[in-house]
Amino acid sequence: MLHVLRLRGPDGEPGLLERTVYADRIAPAGEPIEPDRPSVTRRLPDDTGPAFAYGEHVIDAVAAGARDAELPGIRRTSPLLRVRRVTTTREGRPVEWSDDRCRSDAVSFSVHNSIGNNALAPKTAD
Repeated sequence: MLHVLRLRGPDGEPGLLERTVYADRIAPAGEPIEPDRPSVTRRLPDDTGPAFAYGEHVIDAVAAGARDAELPGIRRTSPLLRVRRVTTTREGRPVEWSDDRCRSDAVSFSVHNSIGNNALAPKTAD
């Protein structure tokens, strides 16, 4: 497995701390990717074929820990948006696991729903 820790954000201003683990079969393609690359997910299919088919994202708020304080302007216990993600292949094999922390003033999320596909489902806090 490949563990990746990246600090990035829009316009070069860090606002997102990414913690991602890639499955063994993806790790060799992920290792040489440049740290400042905007999207690892978009680059990997170029090297591995279409690996990503499905993803589940859970978004909640958490207090910043010591590692999260690497984000500029963030002190321990400051509120952050947390995005946990599991991505799988069409066959359901895991490809990546991610736990990202975002400054709320640097990152926003958009979800598009339709009557035929409601992607939002409320869950109790873990």
